[in-house]
Amino acid sequence: MSLKKSAVAVAAAAVMLAGTACSAATQNAGQPGQAAQSAGPVRNGGTLVVAQAYDADPGSFLKTAIGNIVTEYAVLETLTLIDPQTAEPKGVLASSWTLAPDGKSMTIKLRDDVTFHSGRKLTAADVAFTLQQAKDPAVGAANQKIAAQISGIEATSDTELALTFAKPLPNVFDLFETLPILNKDTYADYAAGKNVDGTGRFEWKSYTPGGKIELAKYANYRDAATTHLDAIEVSMIKDPTALVSAIRSGRAQYAVGVPPVDARSLGEQQGFALVSSGGAAFPFALNVTKPPFDKKEVRQAVQYAIDRNRIVQQVEGGKAQAASLPWRPSTVGYDAAQSGHYTYDQDKAKQLLADAGVKAGTTFDVAMGDAPEALAIFQIVKNNLAAVGLNANPVIMNIPDYEQKLATRSFPTAAVLMQASNGPSPASAMVSRPELVADNNVTKFTSPEYTKLTQAVSNASVKADQEKALRDFNSYFVDQAFAVPMIIRPTLTVRTSSLNNIVPTQMGFLNLGQSWLSD
Repeated sequence: MSLKKSAVAVAAAAVMLAGTACSAATQNAGQPGQAAQSAGPVRNGGTLVVAQAYDADPGSFLKTAIGNIVTEYAVLETLTLIDPQTAEPKGVLASSWTLAPDGKSMTIKLRDDVTFHSGRKLTAADVAFTLQQAKDPAVGAANQKIAAQISGIEATSDTELALTFAKPLPNVFDLFETLPILNKDTYADYAAGKNVDGTGRFEWKSYTPGGKIELAKYANYRDAATTHLDAIEVSMIKDPTALVSAIRSGRAQYAVGVPPVDARSLGEQQGFALVSSGGAAFPFALNVTKPPFDKKEVRQAVQYAIDRNRIVQQVEGGKAQAASLPWRPSTVGYDAAQSGHYTYDQDKAKQLLADAGVKAGTTFDVAMGDAPEALAIFQIVKNNLAAVGLNANPVIMNIPDYEQKLATRSFPTAAVLMQASNGPSPASAMVSRPELVADNNVTKFTSPEYTKLTQAVSNASVKADQEKALRDFNSYFVDQAFAVPMIIRPTLTVRTSSLNNIVPTQMGFLNLGQSWLSD
């Protein structure tokens, strides 16, 4: 739905004013992939209260919806999880796996001691069902393009699954990372939020849309003795001031979606700490089928018009990196010069627009989710574009609606302000990130050359090939300018010092399954 522009200005002002009062900070705890710890012995019992800025979307667990960031890995489990320190997969529901020498088939053995919260035993048929859901384009699964390469799925017994691939899948474990296993018998009930039947350490007890989720310890979990909390309560608080107040006052012990400058400020204070997980990129996707973005020169003008460093400082409190590419510096094939290709140059932007015949005051709509960070970023983008003669009109959506349109590529607008996970490898990003995929991306950009370049990145398995493929892709990507990367940043959340053992996943989600509250 479209809201008044003042909603954007108010949210942005709240973030920016907080930034003026925030000095430089260092992370107190929780480097990516490491558990956030506090002093003191493990303590059992208690209810963890989490405040988050986004509503949940219980029908979208396969989409890695941001509103499920806390509950997904507490209620559900995956076959494997990637160790962020070693990049090696570790079994969760899978006890072992064997990949054929040619890379075109895999046998997976499941643990035989896993039950759903309803009491039914997990079988290979549930895994097969989940994989079939992930393959279906209509579902909009995060890594649907990887799943689509699975040509054969056979449950050979209750605890064994045989997969065949259309081609070698070096990124199959990225798929498994984002594939919470569903109960095939009750999955149709998940979306209503009343019966979310998983295998994780916590049972889904109740859900009030826009209000609260209640989880309770699953007493029959296979390793229930190492589940320390009695319950987890997740409150959805969209107002950034109220969100900060909830954790500052002690009503919540953990907060997700706090504006970055507020998070850093809280992280400096006694009794609080930052948790860094995964990472995110904020691209500005331009629909090339809608004027004026059907002209490459206009898209390049937008690249030059945006003051990325201002976003880094005023919205992210300095805890981000301006970038013309969507990759982390640690990515194989990353090139700093390519990532800095577009600098802030409004004179150049104006000249490109004039050369393209774009009239001053040209107006277009921009869709975005209603998260405070996105609204604050948009305010800077809007002002930057206005300075070169482009009028960006916000179309603000609640997060579930926004993510549904993102998954189905059904935005009616000329541009979309996105938040994308920066956890996947480039090979996975090419087939999963909505602004990068060659087939039906959110910008509607397509070309035989682009398809060839994305395939080269996806198929490269040797380091030298990966480096060359990414450099070639980057050169074409920055020139065509259909997606405008702005910043990359770690995901920062805030905990009180009483909350222990938060384990971030490679993709930036949060595993609270073995967390505990100290005195």
